[in-house]
Amino acid sequence: MPQPLYKSVDPETYLELAKELSLKSQVAAKRTAADRAYYAVFLASRNLLAEKGYITPYYNSDDHKYVEETLKRKDILGALGNDENRLRRARNLVTYDTRDIETKTQQYARPLNWMLNTAEAVIKKVQELPQRSIQ
Repeated sequence: MPQPLYKSVDPETYLELAKELSLKSQVAAKRTAADRAYYAVFLASRNLLAEKGYITPYYNSDDHKYVEETLKRKDILGALGNDENRLRRARNLVTYDTRDIETKTQQYARPLNWMLNTAEAVIKKVQELPQRSIQ
């Protein structure tokens, strides 16, 4: 029997968790919220793009670039697809750099509100993509 850690998970629950964590006062909770917001978008987009016939995922770290490139295509999300990449860069900043970050000098810094709202918007747009016809 699989342990709870290895059971399936709906990536959108990461966004719900991110919203909960964003309300806490601890810096670690807010940084974890940013991390979960990015992963909600990445994993939900990967799964939805696969279900709709746009990609065949690898289910490993190679999917990050694959999903990013697919979302940016003009026939997918176009300019909005860049927001997934902006989320990833903002997430990388708060995940890997534990110092006090001066947002005025960090081009990838984004407010947590922006990250949560953008994650929700990108997921919604990917959900709205039509099923790709098999040719």
